[in-house]
Amino acid sequence: VNILHKNLSIPVTAKFRVFPSVEKTVQYAKMLEASGAQILTCHGRLREQRGVNTVRLSLLPCSAVKKAVKVPVFANGNILYQADILRCLEETGCDGVMSAEGNLYNPAFEHEPEEQNGIKHYHPEITDPAHPLYLSNKSILTRHPPAPLAALEYLDIVRTLRTTTGLSAVKGHLFKLLHQSLKRETDLRERLGRIKISQHAYKEERENGVWNEESGVGQYMAVVKEMAGRMGRDMKAAFAEGKQLKDLIVIHPHAGLEVMPHWLLQPYFRALPGPPTEGE
Repeated sequence: VNILHKNLSIPVTAKFRVFPSVEKTVQYAKMLEASGAQILTCHGRLREQRGVNTVRLSLLPCSAVKKAVKVPVFANGNILYQADILRCLEETGCDGVMSAEGNLYNPAFEHEPEEQNGIKHYHPEITDPAHPLYLSNKSILTRHPPAPLAALEYLDIVRTLRTTTGLSAVKGHLFKLLHQSLKRETDLRERLGRIKISQHAYKEERENGVWNEESGVGQYMAVVKEMAGRMGRDMKAAFAEGKQLKDLIVIHPHAGLEVMPHWLLQPYFRALPGPPTEGE
């Protein structure tokens, strides 16, 4: 960090995971600050707590780091919903939050304020869980838009970017955006997984600006359009029964987190292991 700080003309930032003790975590953060890091991002899990070993993290180390250093501190970990952002900032006092998986599965959950004439306008009915309209259909759809529509928008971005997006990345993003829908529509999941596209076909599509639904990335578009039709069907059926979106939100029995209707963007989370049973 110090070598980069001394030899680069741009600020250097550093992200790190916590240690078993808060004291060692704070000591490490101070060392990074002294080395020249301009922003610190503190992830509240140990290095070993990944994948199936993921556990609920504690925000205490992030809070202690924020109090101990002078540079801005971002908190990282367990940022899955809009409400998690405010909760994390309030509990830690940090200057911001960082999200990885949360953004990949639902890019809309970090709702940006509208800007008019250089002034940012926040909408508490979208960002504040205490607001009476927080669970209105409009607010929920702002935080959790229909997944197929987001996937179609993503494919349009891929088509218009000047740089080429790797085909494996395109498929990976679609699986993440549509993960809850694909659990139900297994034929579309299999169809999406079987799609193979040659680099030649991909290059032709980008040059022509038109997706080819027979041999190119347009195959992805065809699957997503089919999914949009099916999810639209399910959404209309639910609303025809007089239900509101808030009535369709359930709590995961093991993770204790909100599960949205399957046609909406939402986070992926691993159900945490329960307490050991007798004899384990």
